[in-house]
Amino acid sequence: MQHRLSCENFALMPSPPCLPTLKVFLDIYVNDFGTYRNVYYSLGGIYFQFGNMPLDIRKQLKNYFLIGFVLFGANFNNFIELILQEIKRLENGLSIKTLFCDAWVIGLFS
Repeated sequence: MQHRLSCENFALMPSPPCLPTLKVFLDIYVNDFGTYRNVYYSLGGIYFQFGNMPLDIRKQLKNYFLIGFVLFGANFNNFIELILQEIKRLENGLSIKTLFCDAWVIGLFS
């Protein structure tokens, strides 16, 4: 099973028969940078982007979304754990109202 992706080992939850299914791919970025004034402080920015978009749209700066900043002295693992708990809710699927209709949105994370 080493040649299979981890997401291929999951069984998808069945969607309601009347709703179209949308699969979401989230790409999460972490950027550590320093803030300067009198003293150096490390600051980490966490961003996400929808990987389902075409490349020309995905490259635009307006399509990078800020999740939050990990402040100096904070534990990155504690910060990201709360975010991943919310994202993992997509494994069971959510009914979301879109611009055109209601849809069943799912995502697999490993």
